[in-house]
Amino acid sequence: TNMFFSGFPFFEEGSQGGHQRQQKETDTQKLYDILGVPKDATTAQIKKSFMQHAKTHHPDRGGNSEKFKEYQQAYEILSDPNKRELYDQYGLEGVENGGGGGHEDIFDILTGGGNRGVKNKRGMQKMRGVKAELEVTLEESYLGKTAKMPFQRQRNCETCDGKGGSEVKQCTTCKGRGVQVKTIQMGPMIQQFQQECGTCKGEGKIINEKDKCKSCKGNKVYAQKSTLDIPIDKGAYDGQEIIMHGEADEAPGYMAGDLHVIVKTKPHKVYQREGADLIMKKKISLLEALTGFCFKIQTLDNTEVQIATNPGEIIFDGAKKIVKGYGMPFYGDSMSHGNLIVVFEVEFPKTGSLSEQQLKKLAEILPGPKPKQVDISKDDILMLEEFDPHTTNPNEEGGKRGEEDDEEDEKSGQTRAQCAQQ
Repeated sequence: TNMFFSGFPFFEEGSQGGHQRQQKETDTQKLYDILGVPKDATTAQIKKSFMQHAKTHHPDRGGNSEKFKEYQQAYEILSDPNKRELYDQYGLEGVENGGGGGHEDIFDILTGGGNRGVKNKRGMQKMRGVKAELEVTLEESYLGKTAKMPFQRQRNCETCDGKGGSEVKQCTTCKGRGVQVKTIQMGPMIQQFQQECGTCKGEGKIINEKDKCKSCKGNKVYAQKSTLDIPIDKGAYDGQEIIMHGEADEAPGYMAGDLHVIVKTKPHKVYQREGADLIMKKKISLLEALTGFCFKIQTLDNTEVQIATNPGEIIFDGAKKIVKGYGMPFYGDSMSHGNLIVVFEVEFPKTGSLSEQQLKKLAEILPGPKPKQVDISKDDILMLEEFDPHTTNPNEEGGKRGEEDDEEDEKSGQTRAQCAQQ
């Protein structure tokens, strides 16, 4: 049960009935001119015009944000039958006030002094935003693109302009209020509260079956399948949120919500991204590490480049080197780039792959202490063995103590199982 409180709208100072006001000329044409449509344009024509302007002036595509707001405001008002009706009679001020042109008109409506018959309507609320993920490749983030994204959303029926039928009547049960007053007696006390009208489901209006719109079957909305153009700018990053204004669900009396597109970057087989830098791993032989090397890479814009070490430079295992300017474009400044970071893994010769003669030559060439002849048959010589993770002792009391603990746990579990069977 929903509880409601009734009351009168607040008035600004100086809006008493006896105050003299000057009536100003009402502009009911401006919004139509902004969208470039005639005053008798259909909802479909208004929407088509808005979409054309939005593609050109959208801020995410480098358009003028202030200009885009004008188009958006015009569309939000003219695409809604209730707000459009108010605008056609009272202009923007009438829409903002929820009825007639100014305080005098609102006062007339509340006191019955006016003859326009326009109800005081709430300002239009906006539908909740919707989130959707869009997968892109690292190449697409590097180069930028316009991605096609299939999307299904709720839209007002264009056949009936979101009314649900040809003849919409006021609900006789609640007299158009959408709520019913219920009275409950609790001992000596009587409590009154309001709840949603069961006849019209809180809408205040009903439509006879014969008058229902054939397209939406009286639902006022329909599920629209669409393919949206999502701008992926150069340098777009994983988790980035791209807001597509007015591209989510809409409903009668509500502005269309925004679609929040979350960019998800697919893993790349060569590069990993960290900020604006790219990281790649490169395996090299011990010979290459000592004597130098040159190798080719394919960049994200499909260009082949060669990378080489400096003469005399020795690369150790785990070394990191950079190639400046070969990372990702900076987001918002695509003329600047991050760096390419190369992490090297040096592959050593396998045990037994070098002959005794080769080892002697290496000993002559390489710096450092020369190897000594060792008699491995002596008892005081400890020999290194291959590491086996199964021979570790993770328990501070030793591996044997750990095994005893495991045996005790097993016995305890068996005892509990036997107890459960009894």
